[in-house]
Amino acid sequence: MKRKTVFTGTIVVLLLSACSSYLTSSENVGKTKKPYEKILVVGRSKDNTARIKFENSVVSQLTEAGVKGTASHAANKIIDLNKKYSEAELATLKKTLMASGYDGVIVTNLINTEEYTDVIPGNTSTAYVPTRAGRFGRYLVYYPVTRWEPDQLRSGTKYVFESSLYRLTEDSGDNLQWIGRFEVKDPSNLTNTVNKYAKDLTGALVKSSISIEN
Repeated sequence: MKRKTVFTGTIVVLLLSACSSYLTSSENVGKTKKPYEKILVVGRSKDNTARIKFENSVVSQLTEAGVKGTASHAANKIIDLNKKYSEAELATLKKTLMASGYDGVIVTNLINTEEYTDVIPGNTSTAYVPTRAGRFGRYLVYYPVTRWEPDQLRSGTKYVFESSLYRLTEDSGDNLQWIGRFEVKDPSNLTNTVNKYAKDLTGALVKSSISIEN
C-alpha cells in the first residue's frame, strides 16, 4: 500500500490569510449592546469609487443583519468630507443628523500605510517510495523520501484602517461606542476587499455593540 503525505507551506499560509479576518483589535467602549434605528455609514477616502463601494457594502451587510443603514454619499450631501468642522458646526451637524432620524454613525478612516515583510515558514514533503528487492517482487518495501522547503519572504504594502461607531443619542460625555482596527495587505480586487472588510466590521459590531431587535 502506497502512502503519500505532502505539506506545502506557501499554499497553506496563503489560504489561511485569505480566510482570516481583517480585524486585528477592537474595544467595546460602550460596554453594552444597544439597538439603533438608523445608522449613517461614512467611509473617508480620496477615491470616490472606493468610498461608494465601501459604504454601500457596509449598508448591505447591516441590512442583512437587520439594521437600517444609509451610505453618506447617498444621504443628500448631509456631510461634507472635505470640510473641517468647528465644534459649533459639529454640534449643529449632530442635531441635523438626529432630526433626519439617525441615532448612530459609523466612520472609517485610513490611518496608516506601511511596507511589511512576512516570513513564511518552510515545511516538509514526505513520499513513501517503493524499492525493488531482487527478483522476489517489485514493491516489497516502502521507504520515506523527505524534502525540506526553505523559509520564504513575502513583502508588500499594508493598509491600516480604523472604524468607529458613535451613538448620537448619548447625552453624557463622549458618544463613542465601539472602535476597531483593521489591516489589509496587498488588496488586488477592490470589490472583494471592501466586501470582506464590511463583513468583518458588521460582524464585530453585531457581536459586541449593536443589539438586534426581533
